[in-house]
Amino acid sequence: MQRWISTVHAAAVASRAMPIVLRYVITAALVAFVVWAQMTWGEEAGNRYPFLSFIPVIFAAGALFDRGNGFFATVLSAVAVSYFFLHPRHSLAIINPSDQGALLLFVVIGFAISSVVEALHVGLVSLAIEHERASEAVRDRDVLLNELSHRTRNDFANVVTLLNLQSRSANAEAKEALTSAAERVQTIARVHRRLDLRDDHVVVDTKSYLSELCADLRLSRLAMRPIALECRAESHSVSLEKAVPLGLIINESVTNAAKHAFPNERQGNIAVHFQRAGEVYKLVIADDGIGRTSEEESDVRTRPSPAGIGNRLMEMLAAQLGSNIEVEDRSPGTAIVVTIPVKTAK
Repeated sequence: MQRWISTVHAAAVASRAMPIVLRYVITAALVAFVVWAQMTWGEEAGNRYPFLSFIPVIFAAGALFDRGNGFFATVLSAVAVSYFFLHPRHSLAIINPSDQGALLLFVVIGFAISSVVEALHVGLVSLAIEHERASEAVRDRDVLLNELSHRTRNDFANVVTLLNLQSRSANAEAKEALTSAAERVQTIARVHRRLDLRDDHVVVDTKSYLSELCADLRLSRLAMRPIALECRAESHSVSLEKAVPLGLIINESVTNAAKHAFPNERQGNIAVHFQRAGEVYKLVIADDGIGRTSEEESDVRTRPSPAGIGNRLMEMLAAQLGSNIEVEDRSPGTAIVVTIPVKTAK
């Protein structure tokens, strides 16, 4: 419908740019064509309903040209009907009172059609102008969003570079901490690479975002390990406020599993699943590692401790999502489960 309206409007704008004389000549030619067609093929119908065939001409003249051409087509059509189709033929004198009333009604209807069509044209012009302004505003907004996203990514890249440079001259413990910090910053930067604007809201597609995150984790954490990382994520549009904690939880969970679930270069699998179930999103990060075989390992892998910044960070991130971290013992392995409300409570 929008395309059809745009096409009609474009045709009207082009035809109204014609010289005035040419427009009136075309209108007269259309009326003459209808007279000729009725006299040639439809004289019987023309005798019964001589006015009806001229209504489309009046509408076309008013729509393609202007109200003046519609009025001109109405008067010219009334004269043509009176002269060629009403008795007495070939005379402008109208004897029958019913024909006089029909002719007057035809003129009134023709003028009304021309006026209404002109009002519709003015409305379409105003609508087209407003639509163009809105389109320009949307384009400007998209440019600003892309520029902001680009600058933010550059800033994150600089931070990651500084952390990596600092880690080169640090001891083993500090190097691991700086590397983890760099990965967290990269996770946040990854969100900004996936920003999209839908219905005036900045959102991130979970499927592409989480797939990219898992691909980076394979290279950074599991490239030299016999551990497979599977990622199955449904495509949902989530807000920036949800996307950042979501990615950081996955980053921390996969990193934690890679460190503790597969000791002594043990082979294994880590699976990241994200799907919607009713009014909640369900995130599961599961591994088939050694599991929580002892209280000590339980503390290291799943329970927050003063030294466990990763565990504390995960709990804070889950709280931001309106959820909490749940740990499930499986045979074999362990699963981290986070249930996230689709609609955040205000």
